[in-house]
Amino acid sequence: MMMYDVAAVEDRGSYWYVTNVYPHTLDSIERPEKLLNLSAVSAALIKEAMTKGLEIRVTKPLAHVEVMPHEIKIIQADENDTKYARESAFKKARMVVTPDLASISGFTFYNFMCLNNELSDKGFFITAENREQKYLEILETGDESLIQKLEDYLNMRDEIDRVSALNQKFNHFRKLVNEEECTEKIEELTNNFLEEYYSTFF
Repeated sequence: MMMYDVAAVEDRGSYWYVTNVYPHTLDSIERPEKLLNLSAVSAALIKEAMTKGLEIRVTKPLAHVEVMPHEIKIIQADENDTKYARESAFKKARMVVTPDLASISGFTFYNFMCLNNELSDKGFFITAENREQKYLEILETGDESLIQKLEDYLNMRDEIDRVSALNQKFNHFRKLVNEEECTEKIEELTNNFLEEYYSTFF
């Protein structure tokens, strides 16, 4: 099976406006946006342009099943234009945030819910208020299979919580940028967001 990097796009009439690039995946999770397959060269060109916050368009109609380099137009805009500054900020943030957000697949959520149901069926109804008590009760059973399920449950919950927190921070960043009219302040907000994101790796 051929796998592609894909571009998330918005229909702007005579062209597709690129909002993001996702790594290729076999995950069947549904996405609300329109996705276009990218050739390897096209993916590299778009990713480079996105890191610079540039506007990327894909001309219509596509000649092949994947976007080819000659169908890509990279638009240089006025850096003092507020709309351009906002879209540039979102592109820069999405480039680093999207891989983390995409790391939680439908499969992960499904497995988490299955484990939660299995624990509930055995009498361990875990809530935010009683979770410490229930964790201890499961450990005290000495049942290795049950304890392994708890460990898997906790690992998945931690990952889901981490990505959920990141998504909330990104949404807050978008709100601040959308409310800001000063291009210099938008750049400052973007730099602060990226610095905070990268600081989590150290």
